[in-house]
Amino acid sequence: MDRRKAIKTTALFLGYAVSASALSELFVSCSAGNHLHWKPEFLTADQARTIGDMTERILPRTKTPGAKDLHIDKFIDKMLKDLLSPEEQKDFIAGLTAFEETCVKQYGKKFAACSAAQQTDLLLKMDQASAKMPPSLWGIKLSASSPNDFFRRIKELTLLGYYTSEAIGREVLSYDPMPGVYVGCMPVSEVGNAWNE
Repeated sequence: MDRRKAIKTTALFLGYAVSASALSELFVSCSAGNHLHWKPEFLTADQARTIGDMTERILPRTKTPGAKDLHIDKFIDKMLKDLLSPEEQKDFIAGLTAFEETCVKQYGKKFAACSAAQQTDLLLKMDQASAKMPPSLWGIKLSASSPNDFFRRIKELTLLGYYTSEAIGREVLSYDPMPGVYVGCMPVSEVGNAWNE
């Protein structure tokens, strides 16, 4: 074997070794386990765990991904930090604290430590208690804040994060960015998912 061929072969071998390790590192960094090292920006770790469990009870995994699969807790933490006023942030934390106190009174433990059935039961009670929206005019509330505002906000942020996520847009929602002819009476079964990239 001549020198040129030997150098080429060695370089090729080293290239494969580097590529394999780089690819394995890439796959590890993109895995779902990477979420375990996430640190919330606004919430504490315990609060983020509670929010994550709440979102999963609101939108659990079925044939479609659940809220935890899409990391909606990260989305909510970011929204709370970047979009709420300091007063709204304070109200949210007060609501979350009151929620945890209710859970401890009812089950003797925090929400994240409760069983799935207990978590679902508590959220259903809160949902029934917050069934009626306070009167408003052009988005301005005409009555004082209620204790159920916290649950409404969690529910709204969960749904917003879920249905605006890329995964749900691609796999679940039917979206056609270039609409064609309007057909008023077409069965949904004939339409299917119409997502285009």
